[in-house]
Amino acid sequence: MSKTMRIAALATCLLLIAARPVTPSLQGEYQSDCAPNDGPAFIIILPATVQQGEFWLRANAPLARIAGRWSHVQEMGVRPGLAMIQLCRKTPNLVCESPSSGSFTIRGKPGGTLTGSFEAQFGKAQRQSYRFTARPARLAEPVICG
Repeated sequence: MSKTMRIAALATCLLLIAARPVTPSLQGEYQSDCAPNDGPAFIIILPATVQQGEFWLRANAPLARIAGRWSHVQEMGVRPGLAMIQLCRKTPNLVCESPSSGSFTIRGKPGGTLTGSFEAQFGKAQRQSYRFTARPARLAEPVICG
């Protein structure tokens, strides 16, 4: 391969990499939560834009089992291991929307900073994908269920 062809191939690769959309990154907090029937759960709250509100990633599992891949279900039941993604707005009242499909992946250990990603399909809009970093929430009181 000639030098000119190599340069052309490299330039094409760089253009393809530059053309890929950048996955937005969100920063938020996580904490223990209460599942239906007061079982153990966790929630990650990721503020997005003012217009969007906050993304809530929840699962019926103890905080100690937060790492892994979770698939969105339409209705959060009581069964352990169920997970849900919601987009919530607080003005004027709390209103949450669930996607038709989605999943999230979490890396790290409780007590430290978690990283991960999620994707969700809300209605007919383009599928949304985000990366995130979450730190433990600073709670005034511990979460007590039941």
